[in-house]
Amino acid sequence: MADTDIPSYLSPAERQAWRLRLTAANQYNVFCHCRQCQKEWVASAPTPCSCGSRDVEAIACWQFPDD
Repeated sequence: MADTDIPSYLSPAERQAWRLRLTAANQYNVFCHCRQCQKEWVASAPTPCSCGSRDVEAIACWQFPDD
């Protein structure tokens, strides 16, 4: 992740904490969608689909709103 993606008003310590929170969120909450069979699941990392396809879209769940 580039430093230009991080809000400039954060202190270096806040930036580090922000990076750690995003890393943890990405590590354990990845929404996966198989483009071949349309199956959807949440995993801890992008993984091949149970149908055998590797054409899987993976999006970090923190990017979705809660409501």
